[in-house]
Parts: sequence; C-alpha cells; structure tokens
Amino acid sequence: MARNQFCLATALLVLASTAGFGQDAMLDELYGRGVHAFFCGNQIEAYNAFNAAVMNGSRDPRTYYYRGLVLNRFGRPDEAQADFYRGAELEMIGGEPYSVGRS
Repeated sequence: MARNQFCLATALLVLASTAGFGQDAMLDELYGRGVHAFFCGNQIEAYNAFNAAVMNGSRDPRTYYYRGLVLNRFGRPDEAQADFYRGAELEMIGGEPYSVGRS
C-alpha cells in the first residue's frame, strides 16, 4: 500500500513539475511514465517510455539521464555513458529550464 502511494505521489510530482514548460504534451507524458516506472522498479517499462521520448525528439536532458540510469542497470554502461553525455550537452545549451539536479 505504501509503495503504491509512493509511486502515485512520484508520478504526480513529475507531472506537475513538467506541465508549464511548453514541451510537447506527448513527450511530457512519456517522461512522466518513465520516471513513474523507474521509481516503481519496472525498468523495462521505464526504458520503453524514455526511449520512445528520445525517438520522438525529446530535448529534455532528464530523459537522457534516466534512460542512462536504466541502461546502466541493464549492464550496458557504454550506452548509458552516451546518454549521460547527451543529457549534459542538452543541459548546457539551455532552452527549457529543466532541473536535472532536482530530478
């Protein structure tokens, strides 16, 4: 019961933090689903959501950060490192004010 409440609270927090930044709603939804799945321990679902966001043009560095974490858990450190670098590049060039540190 407590785990379900934690997962729900995490999902609501993620969705609330991304709602006003103007990124495409579909990409926000995919990112939110991925974070929810990640914190609920469903790494395959998390990977699928983050990967779909990236494949659909997400420029949110947090998406790359979390996909990198999942890839690292899958034992794919080279791909994880590439995602961490890409996320860092996106964060440095700016654009939308995504808080990777808070994520």
